[in-house]
Amino acid sequence: MARTKPPRGTPSQPAAVVPPPKTQRRPLNGLFALSFAGLSALSAWLMRVETVVQGVPVNFQSVVEARRFGNGTPLETRFTGVGPVDEVLAFLVVAFLEGSARWDPGVHAQQAYFLLQWFAVVCVWGVEASRRRNAWKAVSFIGFTAFLYQLTGAAVIAPLYYLAYVVTSRDDAYFFQGRELSAGRAVSLLPAVIIGYLIPTVAVYYPWDDAKRAQYLTALWQPAPIIVSVLISVFSFLVPSSSPTAVAKNGDVKHLKRVYLTAGLVAAIAHVGLLYTCLTSDDPRLSLSYVFLPNRATWKDSMGLGLHYIFQVDFLGAFGSTLFWCWLVTYDVLRILGKPTATDLIKAVLGIAFATVVAGPGTTIILVWNWVEDRLVMIENGVKGTWEKPKAA
Repeated sequence: MARTKPPRGTPSQPAAVVPPPKTQRRPLNGLFALSFAGLSALSAWLMRVETVVQGVPVNFQSVVEARRFGNGTPLETRFTGVGPVDEVLAFLVVAFLEGSARWDPGVHAQQAYFLLQWFAVVCVWGVEASRRRNAWKAVSFIGFTAFLYQLTGAAVIAPLYYLAYVVTSRDDAYFFQGRELSAGRAVSLLPAVIIGYLIPTVAVYYPWDDAKRAQYLTALWQPAPIIVSVLISVFSFLVPSSSPTAVAKNGDVKHLKRVYLTAGLVAAIAHVGLLYTCLTSDDPRLSLSYVFLPNRATWKDSMGLGLHYIFQVDFLGAFGSTLFWCWLVTYDVLRILGKPTATDLIKAVLGIAFATVVAGPGTTIILVWNWVEDRLVMIENGVKGTWEKPKAA
């Protein structure tokens, strides 16, 4: 599987590639699985165990029981009319409202940035869940996965999703067929993620200056990532089986590119907007350190700061594991198209890190997946010995 390097000035002629036997697997697959399991366990400890032991966030349960925030704002308790559901939603509203009601501008900035960057992950998971080769596999149940991370935290659940991917894709033969999405799912993906996730997220963090409205929007947002999965399935039934996408080979790619473009633009705009806000503001609560870095020195000063700490850990754990997953998928593609050197793998790490700082984690995830999509087409088309996308691919 050595990579060929044609003489300078000679057009590259990629060799044909034969799918490897099913016994050929990703090197160190067990180590990757343990890494994701460890990241999940670490996040669970930092977010859900240590904070409880330390009594963080302070006064949270008191606010839930008193149905009133520390600043006197009443806590809404009726959202759906179903008692147990409303109790869970009220609990989540208390957790989010410091940001969604804009009581703390730094918390508002962090939450809005987190959820707009997460739009990229929602899109990529939607793609992976819809690939033919992933049908009925663990990575296809993104609605259930979203339900779990809405209750527990993305930093805890996302690494477990990537652990499922490591197990599902352990055989190299996995990459040689089943990349495509059905016509219905390819066409439905973009409207589903926009209607199901993006619009509700923007609505929550729009500056309404109305705490009651913010509470209802926050409650209604909670099932948004779950609704995306439902909308993909519902919309896919509306696409006729005779559509050009259904007939053409790799006809789904143009639709996926639109998803990647949309998600990349949203993430990039959110990143630039946050940097501009933080770098031009004199408010210490809008400094980059206040917005992003967990601070144990202040996590017990108020309920809001304790919740801010948890959201910051959630952000770092969720995107840290996702960017690691991006590197792993890049590594897989490089292995199959042409054996990578240590320098190639280090360049991939540095490239992902640089793009994350400059353009944001969501943008980086989309850049990686856009690049990977082209190479997956190459792999199924039998290209080997080059990582450069052929004009025909």
